[in-house]
Amino acid sequence: MTVTVIALLSINEDEPAALGEYLRITGPLLDRAGAKILKRFELSEILVGPRPAQTAVIVEYPDRAAVDMVFKSGEYQRAIPARDRAFSRYNITIGVGDDGPVTVAEQIG
Repeated sequence: MTVTVIALLSINEDEPAALGEYLRITGPLLDRAGAKILKRFELSEILVGPRPAQTAVIVEYPDRAAVDMVFKSGEYQRAIPARDRAFSRYNITIGVGDDGPVTVAEQIG
């Protein structure tokens, strides 16, 4: 079963080299895991609450093992120092649900 990962990110504009290093490492990892970036968008207008990040990225993995292959790999562990410099905010979470329509009660429940 596919797994949806949601990344809420804010790029540290003072560290472009760190971002480049992080992407050079993680791009091939995502490819090997069979992950697909489904959507990337800027979070431009906050209606309620604090701004969670500048950017949201939705990534689909073929299964949980593929997620673990990326985040638990030695390559990813070596990318963490670059990641920590490249992003001022970096939150990754697994989304659970289906792609069907939802009611308002389901949206807030």
